[in-house]
Amino acid sequence: MKEYFKRDDIKVYLYPDALFHNVKALRNRCKPNVKFCAVVKANAYGHGIREVVNILKTTDVDFFGVASIYEAFYIAESVNKQQILVLEPLHTGQSKETLFRCAQLELHCTLASIETAKYIESILKNTLVKLRVHIKIDTGMGRCGVSDSEAEELVDFVCNCRTMQLAGIYTHFATADEKDLSFAKEQINCFQRVLQNLRTYFTKDVIIHAANSAATIKLPESHFDMVRCGISIYGYSTIEKPLPVELKPALKLAAPIVHITRIGKGRSVSYGRTFTANRTTKIAVLPVGYSDGFWRFFSNKIKLIVNDKPAPVIGRVTMNQIIIDITDIPDAQLGQPVTVIDNRFDSPCGVYSLAETSGTICYEILTNIPPWANIILTRKE
Repeated sequence: MKEYFKRDDIKVYLYPDALFHNVKALRNRCKPNVKFCAVVKANAYGHGIREVVNILKTTDVDFFGVASIYEAFYIAESVNKQQILVLEPLHTGQSKETLFRCAQLELHCTLASIETAKYIESILKNTLVKLRVHIKIDTGMGRCGVSDSEAEELVDFVCNCRTMQLAGIYTHFATADEKDLSFAKEQINCFQRVLQNLRTYFTKDVIIHAANSAATIKLPESHFDMVRCGISIYGYSTIEKPLPVELKPALKLAAPIVHITRIGKGRSVSYGRTFTANRTTKIAVLPVGYSDGFWRFFSNKIKLIVNDKPAPVIGRVTMNQIIIDITDIPDAQLGQPVTVIDNRFDSPCGVYSLAETSGTICYEILTNIPPWANIILTRKE
């Protein structure tokens, strides 16, 4: 991962107690022998990948899941006893040095094609390393993975070459977060048929896994040997409410007021003059904009929190700045932190509210948090 500068006046408040609570609550949905993979891809869903790994490595987490081998390299020295599972499939464009390092670090890497398997064998055949691979089966996601008809050929190849060790078999759900679980159950049945056909290749060390956050909560029959939880460990879910498990948001984002002024009735603000004051209005400027993940779509649509009071965003969100109306918040001051993303479910700038307003999901709100924000570990308020 790329290293970023840090801006100390834009703060991400990260709550370890919420992370601990969520992991425990999700683990309690599983049998005691089921392994737990905490997914920390995309900068831990905006929460800070190294910070989250350093918090959760002291807990009962068995694996950290990342999107790419480059995220894995970034956290490799931070993990404790945990293994790292790379979810993006290896491919034939990766160098010998890269694959060799994956093996040296004992990463668990995804394999999704016979072409890549043959490439790895040709690249690593004259080395002394052995790469741990998890073969991904496409049971209906239609993205990455081998079909059920191709699975045996790939597993057989891996088990009969010297450069790879079969460490896992897995699949991924397309609809586990929806109310209708019929397709998810079809995927489970397909996966079980594949596993039955491959049973002669398995040793006790091969990890079978399928469940994402939603399936961990709703489909206990999908837990197999391990569950992979991402969005839920940060306190959110896209399944229907109320949730059958209590989750606690693990993050709040605050930015300072960098300028305060007054505009008269009839004056407009920002590009396009999309807001015109209907009274003398006290405004505050914040140093975040669409380049920082605070979308232009939010213009004139949402409210932020200043001193526990709502402050409407007025005018167009610009690249690096937004304007809020603080007329009814007389104690607002220059330099004061304003809550941009709240850790309360009922807040007008809570993650669910922001996602609903913009017609997206909580994942997209969180992963747009700027990686250069200053992350501060703190207790719940």
